[in-house]
Amino acid sequence: MQKNRLLIIGSFPPPYHGSAIYLDKLRKKLIKGKDLDVFVVDTSDKRDDLTNLGRFDFANVYAGLRSLFKLIYYLIFVRPDVVYISISQNYWAYFRDGLFILISSVFKAKILIHLHGSYFLKFYGKSSWLYQKFIDLTMKRVDGAIVLGEKLKYIFEKWLSTDKIFVLPNFIEWKFNEDKNYSTKNDASVVMITYLGNLLESKGIFDLLEAIKIVKENARNKFIVNIAGKFSKDSSTGLSLREHEIRFGNYLKELNDVVNYIGEIREEKDKFELLKNTDIFVFPSWYPVEGQPLVILEAMSCGCPVISTKDVGVIDETVIDGINGLLVEKRNIRQLADAILKLIQDRGLRMKMGEESKKRFCELYTLEKHIKKFKEILKEL
Repeated sequence: MQKNRLLIIGSFPPPYHGSAIYLDKLRKKLIKGKDLDVFVVDTSDKRDDLTNLGRFDFANVYAGLRSLFKLIYYLIFVRPDVVYISISQNYWAYFRDGLFILISSVFKAKILIHLHGSYFLKFYGKSSWLYQKFIDLTMKRVDGAIVLGEKLKYIFEKWLSTDKIFVLPNFIEWKFNEDKNYSTKNDASVVMITYLGNLLESKGIFDLLEAIKIVKENARNKFIVNIAGKFSKDSSTGLSLREHEIRFGNYLKELNDVVNYIGEIREEKDKFELLKNTDIFVFPSWYPVEGQPLVILEAMSCGCPVISTKDVGVIDETVIDGINGLLVEKRNIRQLADAILKLIQDRGLRMKMGEESKKRFCELYTLEKHIKKFKEILKEL
């Protein structure tokens, strides 16, 4: 019996960012299965620099043309049953994705799009009248859309019926001992706080450091803040890479007795080693295109209580305020500091929320549950 054929179109690492890491793991898992033939069109230009994402330059144009020709090859000679496209939320990148959709529709393939963020409808609203018509044209060819949470289904209701909009949360591939209790963390005399992610202003790194000033003045317990991540120019704020590094360096000098900068971590074993020794995970993102940050799921998988932000992507569907963490208003330094202080000073609450994080992760965000749901969506098409 001939297996169904799935063509995956999207950016694979490098560069390393949430949706690229997701696609890479999804591809590897699906290839190991016996019920699908999986083919890939990698749209990445392979420059390990997040500032190049979605820009109009020679390398991106070349990568886009290369991807288009590869897509046409697969459509002619492989004839995929479903073309799965991880769509973008900016002008040039979505123009490329829209061409993928239109070309795939000519060959009668079922088209499934996947939005890894939350900004698409705002992007549509800010586009010119002509570009909106282009988006409308492409969306008429789409057979199904995946979003990260229930609260994001509205994004595609303009173009698709609700039965064609599917909710599929992200996942983390758990490779460590399920029986190990990560809720019994370090010696209670020193509370370990961790920030892990790209060091962008809109990911909340400077909000955290500003809040740590307040925490340092008021905390009764000793604490250490470990910061891991890579610097990058933040297109949402206009800070240059150099300005970013200087500002961060100034905070480190002021807070050098409580803040430890680890640098970028790429190896999963090193990442999880850090997280399993973390008492409180803090990620106060207000990133405009945020979806469901993988770092939050990684922290939950290691039994960490999470402090994050309300009304950003589907963070508040992932971290339930007062259950497995605390949620604060975007850019509210005082609320962020108070939330950190609350967990620093209540070990019992930290442990209880950490246990709830691990439980919630196992119920909703494992690889096995994700793949099962993904295949159910493919069958729907």
